[in-house]
Amino acid sequence: MRITLFIFAAIISTNATAKESMIICPAYYYSSVKSTVESNGTFDKFKHCAVSCLLTLRCSALDVLELGIIKELADVVGPGNAEMNDLRADYYGVSLATSLKAKNDKSCMAQCHVKYPENSCQ
Repeated sequence: MRITLFIFAAIISTNATAKESMIICPAYYYSSVKSTVESNGTFDKFKHCAVSCLLTLRCSALDVLELGIIKELADVVGPGNAEMNDLRADYYGVSLATSLKAKNDKSCMAQCHVKYPENSCQ
């Protein structure tokens, strides 16, 4: 498993160009965005969706998706619970921002609440 993580990290790092920031931008905004999202809902998939959407409003979509993948890989070997549906929620949040269906923090959270309501099984 650790070899897989190393290979994945190597692939990501070799795809970076001088203009790409890798995951520096989403890592910088993560704490403040997470606090904003958690004050608006606690359902796990909602949080994945909303955090990804808000980060994509501030950073490149690719960087945000890479951060989500790295977080799930860390959950595989750490105390978290890695789920493919978490990555799907991340992707949905990114797609809201990139398609301009969500143009600000409030619309990101509103649309993620619709897709992932608190009592859903998604």
